[in-house]
Amino acid sequence: MLYLSHRMAGTAVLSSLFLITGPAWSQDGEPLFESDAMTQESTGSEGEGGTDTEDSLRWNVAGGNIYQFGTNIDGGGKYSVNRTFLGAGAEFKYSPALTLDFDIGMEWDNYDFSGKGDFFGNPAVQDPWGSVFDLTLSAVSNWRLDDHWRMILGGFVRWSGENDADFTESFSGGGVFGGAYVFSDDLSLGATLLVTTQIEDGLLWIPSPIVDWKINRQLFISNMRGPTTYPASLGLEIVYYLNEDMNISLGGRYEYRRFRLNDDGPAAIRDGVGGERTFPIWLRFEWRPIEQIRLHVLAGVNFGQRLQLENSRGDLLSEEDTNPSPFIGCFLGFNF
Repeated sequence: MLYLSHRMAGTAVLSSLFLITGPAWSQDGEPLFESDAMTQESTGSEGEGGTDTEDSLRWNVAGGNIYQFGTNIDGGGKYSVNRTFLGAGAEFKYSPALTLDFDIGMEWDNYDFSGKGDFFGNPAVQDPWGSVFDLTLSAVSNWRLDDHWRMILGGFVRWSGENDADFTESFSGGGVFGGAYVFSDDLSLGATLLVTTQIEDGLLWIPSPIVDWKINRQLFISNMRGPTTYPASLGLEIVYYLNEDMNISLGGRYEYRRFRLNDDGPAAIRDGVGGERTFPIWLRFEWRPIEQIRLHVLAGVNFGQRLQLENSRGDLLSEEDTNPSPFIGCFLGFNF
């Protein structure tokens, strides 16, 4: 019933370190009502060969867009950003106890800076960075040890840089491992630890919890039920199901982006490093018109935003907080 996939790995990932696609650990958004949820399990006694073959390979594609409205930067200036996400993945069921997931995720962030201020440096940089592209390839294995214990082990490689940035200087990579305990069909708890290299910085160790708790027939607390291509640590949501096909949720999380800059602009920032930190809070609506399709619409506010600008050696040049900024987004996913 439960799947431990790269979505579990994504719980430990900050910002676009992992672009998460595919099915979820825990209930994977299956029907809430027990009579419906048991249907698949009750169909496996006859024609087992055909069922195993059909279910051995599952794949998905998904995409979305988030627009973050303009906000003021402390010390002067403003910025806004449009984020586009695209992902595809395949889940191979090697055996009843072992599942392998292979995924590719992409994110395009188009930043728009305006004005002048302390963050832009001296001499002033009109645009500290422009369009940033992120590409992540990941492979994750998931073990079902028994009726209760699940384990995960995986790795990834990531390229993240501004348009025309040095490709060979924009790589990072690492691995993730963790586990979870299924107390019942209503409660799964666990944790993951992700270890990753960083551009012009040391190793980053990121612990993160796994939570999927069905409080009652309609109410959940979970970090496994959001849009599959929306990257970053999955945060935590309170999800209320209006019916089998629609739900609303309130959630929040921590995001951090770090990427290589190109060689344009003043010498001080050529081939440098850009960074962005934020704490988004959102309200999300999900609609499943048919079982294979999910549509998400969300709106929220970014709090605690901070921008960083470093030189090519990773030395900090400027760092400024910003005012809160509202955002809106939409995601569409197909599972087969």
